Amino acid sequence: MKNLVFHVQGIAVIILFSLFSLTSFANDPSNDKSIFDLMNHEEILDLTLETDLTALKTNRQDESSYKATISFKDAWGQSQKWDLKVKQRGAFRRVKCSDVPPLRFNFRKSDLEAAGLAPFDDLKLVPQCINDQKEAREILLKEYLAYKLFNEVSDFSYRVQLLRITYKDTATGEKDKQWAFLIEDAAQLRYRVDAEKMDGSYNLPPDSFHLSQARLVAVFEYMIGNVDWGFKTIKNVKYFRKKGKIIPVPYDFDFSAVVAAPYAIPNKNVGQTSLDQRIYLGFAEESGDLHGTIYHLVGKRKAFEDLVMGFKPLSYESRFEMMAYLNSFFDNPEDIRKEAVVGQGVTEVGADR
Repeated sequence: MKNLVFHVQGIAVIILFSLFSLTSFANDPSNDKSIFDLMNHEEILDLTLETDLTALKTNRQDESSYKATISFKDAWGQSQKWDLKVKQRGAFRRVKCSDVPPLRFNFRKSDLEAAGLAPFDDLKLVPQCINDQKEAREILLKEYLAYKLFNEVSDFSYRVQLLRITYKDTATGEKDKQWAFLIEDAAQLRYRVDAEKMDGSYNLPPDSFHLSQARLVAVFEYMIGNVDWGFKTIKNVKYFRKKGKIIPVPYDFDFSAVVAAPYAIPNKNVGQTSLDQRIYLGFAEESGDLHGTIYHLVGKRKAFEDLVMGFKPLSYESRFEMMAYLNSFFDNPEDIRKEAVVGQGVTEVGADR
């Protein structure tokens, strides 16, 4: 009887502790953790995705959602298995990628709530894109690093999680292991930086923006040799609003020179004649006030080098090439001001891709 009492008391304590933990978690926004956070506990996460890949690969215009399951181990080594829905997303890579298309992961908010997680239910999967598995891996890893580089310079940036992903096709039973990465929910990024949602508005004037972030985005894109983006067209940049000003956050870096995807082509609409040519696409009105932004990035040179050269999943050759291209900016940082001041590349035009 005594043992039974202690057993019941022990269960009561566990239940009360669990309820207290969940209640504290729910009432303290600073401790909110998401499904992304649950996976974001080591540099490379082994994850299995099971879904009807045959259907997803067959029709690249398919807007349907498919039932799926993901499984992985959390930071405590516990197996996690989640039911969700996946659907195709994107434009260029959705059509051009020869294997798994880019996917959107959508979890049930009720499942997240039951697990004590924040309701950030929308993650983006960036898969390998071309048939050559070695080259596809290198491209994927370089784009992942581009996101990590921007994490180094701004909190207003998308976090990413690198995956060794095993695809299991529920239609055929076939399995394939590749590399991929996840991009956090835009709603969680908005929550982290205490910003508001903003629907896109085109051709907004410079004074609508938080100018230090706008300059940072423009100089960063110039540094990595990316012209596949734009403020006025809202191309590959997400807008948030904070204190009445627009906060731009960049994404999609596969057309940049540091990634050098084989399907990337020069953007002739902005005067680019070769992929490694840098073109400044920031606001012309702000081009004379870039000194602080330029040297903020120059001050990150050592951090960038440590990040790139220390990233062992990527081949040494690719790491060396990435760092060599970044160093060509660091060695001549004032070139951007010369170009911007004379008006080259500041008129943004959408790329024909």
